[in-house]
Amino acid sequence: MTRRESLGLYPLRDLRRPADGEPWTATGPDPVFALGPAPAVAALSGRRIRFRCRPESVRPVLAVEAAGESESRRYRLTMRADGTDDLIRLPPGTRALRLEAAEAGPRFRLDAVRVEPAGRIEASILSARTIIERLPPQERRPLRLLRRALGLVRSVPPREIWRRLTRAAETRRPPASYAAWIEAVEAKALPTPDALRAQVAALPERPLISLLMGAGDDSRHVAATLVSLRAQVYPDWELCLAAAPSAALQALAAEDGRIRLLPPAGGTAASLDAALAQARGSHLATVEPGTRLAPHALLALVRRLAREPDLDLLYSDEDRIGPDGARCDPVFKPDWSPETLEGGFYIGSLALCRTAPVRAVGGFPGESEGAADYDLALRLTEGSQRVGHVAQVLCHRRAAAPDPEAAARALARRARRTGALDSVRVLAPEHFALRRALATRPLVSIVIPTAGRDSTIGGRPVDLLAACLASIREASTYDSIEIVAVDNGDLRPPTRAAVERFGARTVTWSEPVFNVAAKMNLGARAATGEVLVFLNDDISVITPDWIEAMLAQLAIPGVGAVGPKLLFEDGSLQHAGVVFGEGLPDHVRRGFPGDDAGYGGSTLANRNYLAVTGACVMVGRADFEAIEGFDEGYAINYNDIDFCLRLGERGLRTVYCGQASLYHYESRNRIPTVDPAEQARFRKRWGARLARDPYYPDPFGIRPPAFELDAERFPQAAARMVEAWR
Repeated sequence: MTRRESLGLYPLRDLRRPADGEPWTATGPDPVFALGPAPAVAALSGRRIRFRCRPESVRPVLAVEAAGESESRRYRLTMRADGTDDLIRLPPGTRALRLEAAEAGPRFRLDAVRVEPAGRIEASILSARTIIERLPPQERRPLRLLRRALGLVRSVPPREIWRRLTRAAETRRPPASYAAWIEAVEAKALPTPDALRAQVAALPERPLISLLMGAGDDSRHVAATLVSLRAQVYPDWELCLAAAPSAALQALAAEDGRIRLLPPAGGTAASLDAALAQARGSHLATVEPGTRLAPHALLALVRRLAREPDLDLLYSDEDRIGPDGARCDPVFKPDWSPETLEGGFYIGSLALCRTAPVRAVGGFPGESEGAADYDLALRLTEGSQRVGHVAQVLCHRRAAAPDPEAAARALARRARRTGALDSVRVLAPEHFALRRALATRPLVSIVIPTAGRDSTIGGRPVDLLAACLASIREASTYDSIEIVAVDNGDLRPPTRAAVERFGARTVTWSEPVFNVAAKMNLGARAATGEVLVFLNDDISVITPDWIEAMLAQLAIPGVGAVGPKLLFEDGSLQHAGVVFGEGLPDHVRRGFPGDDAGYGGSTLANRNYLAVTGACVMVGRADFEAIEGFDEGYAINYNDIDFCLRLGERGLRTVYCGQASLYHYESRNRIPTVDPAEQARFRKRWGARLARDPYYPDPFGIRPPAFELDAERFPQAAARMVEAWR
């Protein structure tokens, strides 16, 4: 096509063509245009384009249809004063472009549609402009921009600079739909029915699975569950059903000997306990009336047990059954995450347990009513960490969750059994903040590497170290703190005075080469506390009990590092845990609103991750010294991530503490500069292990990592599912 070409708008539906110069009229709820001519659209396939139009009283969305993709890629176009202007890479095989008139008024304008294939230079200029527009006003000053650019040029190869700029400025796609995931991953990756039956025949053992159900009043829900059970490829199961007798249930039981009817008891917990008493299987699972199991559900779990027979608990992913009967709201779960479990019942269903340990911990006592499954999982995992996860959606449930107050009581009992309860708070209907009382109040040494510089905060220059010290001393409620600042030997007199005023000590890094890992190690050697906190100097306290909250997590056996929630100056999220994609770390949900609950409470509640940021991380001195501190081979980048991963090698978990919040005055739109040598070293050391992040499921996007479905990741998710069935 020509360098610049206007694409015509052709109304597809819910639109009335206006007379020349008149607004469009929406005649229905979903007005959509086609763009053409078709040869001009096809010529753009696989290219990066600059897409512009001039809308009035409408928010246009570009939908891209490509060969081999079941669902359109959609981009909400960026509104500017003079119209939209977006940089978009079209996929190979692009065959149609649609323009959706989202949020349109009854009459609207949408014209001046132009497309411009963007070459490398033009894309770079557009990307730079977009990035600059996203910076805070103080970061747009020429000198600051020049320093930022020089930092990139010095530390990042030109090709990587190009990749980052264009990626940062491209219009982002909204998340993929769950229907697209089902079609692209589940439907294509699952074995055929004949292959599944062959899998059953190949099993070395076929344990009996006891399914426990306390029936409600709606027999239709029970019937739906029974239909899905009888459709199971794996035949060796029994249903222990505590329910009021009815002719329909008795007929089903007579027809299928695997269905065992029991008299109902007083409440769900009592009914499940009565069913447990009659269970004959070596393994059991509870099912709610109305739950539908995928036909291959029990087989998938039994195959995993064949490989790992010592598992005490094995759980799968799940979704919901909508009002129309369709599947929706998928719950893609992390691998076994003890602290995540204390933040909410993420295990959910389908969960298979060995029967003997369930009986040993007391089954379903009356006190667990309202949260019987959650209470069982909490008790069962206190004595066993043999927990597995099958990353497949095997269970389709009606909307159901533990009663919040009953769940809080179950958590309180867990805290008393495993220490001493401080408090349990209900953060949201399915998310909780459990804190155990501190058995001791150890000396906490806060190590702050600093250059003693100023920065602009709230529109005024601020001495970062002085402000950080003031915030710690004046806002924190923990009373056993020492502060060690690691300077470069050039602190200014006012900063030095602040150090003395706030009772801090200094130690000087005297080497000429900058190395933040070495500075933190130096500070740790100078500190005397049993617990160490490494803290950037551009931090200020939000929650006064931040140290107590993090200490309560660190005191849990098996926890090695704890990091808090960090907010940018504008209140948006800077850090709520670190996840890995393509083998490299990134902050999950970075830039989301500060009150964002996250995916499954990921921002709200405490949660396990592979790493947290070194801008604020707490660790016990004994564990710090056991791994010899920070690796000084990472002078600038990755030292904090490597630190958490090495703790993980020792079997220690990392926890994001959602109840500790601090401001981190790092620029919200900072483009990180990474030494290529450090990146290569990190990939060589950790690349194989980080091919899959156990706490960040495969279907979710990594650019950015936000727990949102991304079609680009579907092939990887499908490949893992295929591998799981081999």
